[in-house]
Amino acid sequence: MNSPLLSELPPPPHGKTGWPWTETPKPLPDRMPDGSEWPKISIVTPNYNYGRFLEETIRSVLLQGYPNLEYIIVDGGSNDNSVEIIKKYEPWLAYWVSEPDQGQVDSINKGLQRATGKWFNWLNSDDILLRDALKILATISKFQADAGWISGTSLLLSEEGSIVDYWVPWRTEPYILGLRYSSFPQDATFIRLEFMRQHGISLHPELSNVFDTLLHWQLLKFGNPLLTPACLSAMRLHPQQKTAHLENRTREVKNWLEPQEKTLSLWSRIWLRLLRTRFSRLFHSLLGIGISYGLPPKTQTWKAVIYDQQRYEWKLVAARDAVLF
Repeated sequence: MNSPLLSELPPPPHGKTGWPWTETPKPLPDRMPDGSEWPKISIVTPNYNYGRFLEETIRSVLLQGYPNLEYIIVDGGSNDNSVEIIKKYEPWLAYWVSEPDQGQVDSINKGLQRATGKWFNWLNSDDILLRDALKILATISKFQADAGWISGTSLLLSEEGSIVDYWVPWRTEPYILGLRYSSFPQDATFIRLEFMRQHGISLHPELSNVFDTLLHWQLLKFGNPLLTPACLSAMRLHPQQKTAHLENRTREVKNWLEPQEKTLSLWSRIWLRLLRTRFSRLFHSLLGIGISYGLPPKTQTWKAVIYDQQRYEWKLVAARDAVLF
């Protein structure tokens, strides 16, 4: 499906301006610059009673101007205005449903079963895609045809929508490249569906907080993501989000993520322990220096696509040449 034009969508609520309410990127041509088709991208939005944020999420996907979009919304039986909002945008959805389910992972899995795109991600109903995110994703994917997943940068928004920070951990935390540790912004991380299904990778319905991080640990076992500092999405911070409930998250981290750390090499586990001592800043710096020199050798396998500010074009580089630590 081609993304709709701004004029084709319902008007925004009174007083809403800017992206994605009254602004839109220019629609893309039918084919990519090299003449190939734009890869089909499937986005799934799980939702339950987030009607106050949902419309902004929907519009941020539909107004990408992207020629090959599959957008799926799975609502868990909301009793607020969510269904009313979804119906406003029904003509541009590949599929939607509102019915009781077993939680967020169940909703995502329902959408995943229907997804037919080359690339897949879910966008929570309090998050948004940034302008041209899908265009950038498709462009970057051309630099490494066998990439199983691509991870970019996520902005962090306040509850009111103001930008308060950004998150690009591979550029600031050396343990990701140096130890092959999983820490990637979910909303800015897209997965090639064939890669995910080929390796039998799935979302765990038992979890409610760390299922995305566990998914990334699974993906990492079969290949590094292609990295980029490009901002693809924005995650909203507010008291009602699940990540704000630290007790549940702490329990899941202990039971599901800590065992993943034990699968790291002995060398990586030693360094991870050193990074958690009171001398963490020292070891952080030492690891960063080692990465800049390509030590250990596995750090040289990480690749990134960055924008060349002199040539005004994207280029593929060794990820260690694009870090900030």
